[in-house]
Amino acid sequence: MKKRCLNPNLVKINRNYTFEEVASVFCVHKNTVARWVRNGLNCLQDQKPYLVLGSELKSFLQRKRESKKQKCKPNELYCLRCKAPTIPAENFVEYQLISSTKGRLVGFCSRCECIVNKFVSFSSLQGYEEVFEVSKPKGLEDINDSNNPLLNSDFR
Repeated sequence: MKKRCLNPNLVKINRNYTFEEVASVFCVHKNTVARWVRNGLNCLQDQKPYLVLGSELKSFLQRKRESKKQKCKPNELYCLRCKAPTIPAENFVEYQLISSTKGRLVGFCSRCECIVNKFVSFSSLQGYEEVFEVSKPKGLEDINDSNNPLLNSDFR
């Protein structure tokens, strides 16, 4: 079964939820919510139905999400197959421009030869050129001599 990325921002912090309501918000089974309670989610167990405070649920899901994140060092890119930071093969990466201010470094994993990538800003690219051998795409050529029309043009 595919693991879900649960968005903590779906929870209203000033509301109390039953297990069934939490399960319907995140499209999980109510036993999953009960397992979260056993794994550290605080809830009010004085009376039934048990209630989960929205602020507690949001902070629990944020902690859970943060514990799974893996931070890449400056000389590492993230491998999609290994699901871990790794050094690209032969220290060679290609910079792919996404917008005028940001892009991504793309290379191949030294372990599994899958694609590794890292999103970087254009201003921080010089720092990565010291670490990696970076291949930049050729920029769009500007149109020169716009006063002189092309030979196959209709304007004479």
